[in-house]
Amino acid sequence: MSRDPRSGAHRPRTFRSNGLLAPGENDAVALIEAYFDESGSHDGSPVLCVGGYVFEKDACQALDREWKAVLDRYGLPYFHMIDCAHYAPPFKPTIARSECVEVEKAMIKIVHEHSLGVAVALDEREYNTIFPPPHPFGSAYTYCCWLCLTAIYGWIMKSHFEGDIAYFFEAGHSSQAEANRLMNWIFSDAGLRGDYRYQSHAFVQKEKARPVQAADLLVWQHATHLKRMMRGGTRPRLDYLALTENQPVDLKILRRHHLISAAAQVRAAQAGRLSISGMFGSVGFITFP
Repeated sequence: MSRDPRSGAHRPRTFRSNGLLAPGENDAVALIEAYFDESGSHDGSPVLCVGGYVFEKDACQALDREWKAVLDRYGLPYFHMIDCAHYAPPFKPTIARSECVEVEKAMIKIVHEHSLGVAVALDEREYNTIFPPPHPFGSAYTYCCWLCLTAIYGWIMKSHFEGDIAYFFEAGHSSQAEANRLMNWIFSDAGLRGDYRYQSHAFVQKEKARPVQAADLLVWQHATHLKRMMRGGTRPRLDYLALTENQPVDLKILRRHHLISAAAQVRAAQAGRLSISGMFGSVGFITFP
């Protein structure tokens, strides 16, 4: 299920491959690359978002070339969505404020042509209250990473992808150690390694890795959308809609009731009780038969 950014309600959606399958073939291409970033926790905001884009290798190279062409056209060394939105360096004074909109539009168009995405956002304060240390799922960051990987696993199953996936994360971030532990755990378990088609993982500099800059665009927009919801807003930014609406992107926003349901499942599992959870329309439920 994905979330309609206009209403916050869940609606059915196919997490389709968007060209990740080889043309004219039923089998998936041999190598997929997944690039992740996070937004929120480093700027003092309670909102945390983890997400990114999945690319077929050739599509990733095409995105890199086209992304660089836009940066070169405007004389920019890299793209950070927060700086674009707030007209901060390197956008200021390199280009006019009005040109920031044109840069973002160009980047959104590139993303639409080459990728499918996933993003998970939550209120980190709520997570830490409902899951106090020691967190059963790890930190809020690790939990969001797991949900992103779960979405990718869902795509793997639906597309019958049998190739390999290389995972990339932003280097130097405060959450790098957590991401590294998570991916090393997957690598060390033969079953998980096969489930997630793990080939490798690495950490790359965002300023130099343009696919991570694409992930930055998605997570900033999704985190900002949750912040607007928390302030009582109901209308998403137009550029958020332009980026996500009718696109192959799996968006999740975890509110307090979602986390409470997850906590109930943890307690049931610890007590050896069977729990059943799911969605009835836009309403989540959990029951213990």
